[in-house]
Amino acid sequence: MKFNKLKMKNIYSYNFLIRIVFLLITPLFFQYFALGFIFHSFYWGVITFVVIIWGVLIFSTPLFGRIGCGWFCFFGTTSDLSSKHSIFKMKWKKPKLWLKTLYFVLFFATSITFYLINKQKGITHNFEIIPNFLELNFDQHYQLVWVIDISIALILGLLLERRWACKNLCPIGSMCSVGAKHSRLLPVIDTNLCTLCGQCEKDCLVRIPMLDEIKNNKGLITNPECILCGKCVEVCHVDAVKLKFVWDRTQHKENAPNVIDIIRKRNIEKNHKKNIKK
Repeated sequence: MKFNKLKMKNIYSYNFLIRIVFLLITPLFFQYFALGFIFHSFYWGVITFVVIIWGVLIFSTPLFGRIGCGWFCFFGTTSDLSSKHSIFKMKWKKPKLWLKTLYFVLFFATSITFYLINKQKGITHNFEIIPNFLELNFDQHYQLVWVIDISIALILGLLLERRWACKNLCPIGSMCSVGAKHSRLLPVIDTNLCTLCGQCEKDCLVRIPMLDEIKNNKGLITNPECILCGKCVEVCHVDAVKLKFVWDRTQHKENAPNVIDIIRKRNIEKNHKKNIKK
């Protein structure tokens, strides 16, 4: 199954536009629709729209992968913009499990602590489902939180590798990556067309080692850090990359040709033609 409604080559353009718009309207959008930030839901002990939305995105990762991280996260978008000018150029490194675990525990520990403090004050709601709990006022609270988050994302993007914070610090990203290991929606490389030029790896927003994935997985990009942004689709000069639903990974690997064998065969044919001309 393919994305028939969108021109595959332009999918990153759609992705970039959606993320930029969401980045700019986040404070107003969250406040006007009383969505709140996830931390606020713990603070007041309610389940708001934002918890429901991200809950759906997290639980759908085994099917759709990390579309929440790649299409709607304003923090990740800011990191993408600043990391283009990062001071240090770093190679791909697997996320540090101990750091992800530590930050995950700290996030929820502080959230629960604030919840318990407020519960003693009698101002929590025992995690009732109240989507529009927060008042529709236009004070500076959301703008301030947004500015702080954006500033942190800019600094981390300039100092560290692409989406380093998303891979190592974000508790939501950590939960999404667990389900994304089994995602049915994947970037799929046609090994009959791929030339192993490495352009997709060079431009990947998460710096996934695409060439290793192509060689070892018969063209399936199964790295759980993939955010399905479509950048690899855009930069491939032979149109070998597509976003597809792959329901049986094993069957795909059995049927797909090995890219090394294909390239070796191409080189043999090329040399043969040269010899004929001589």
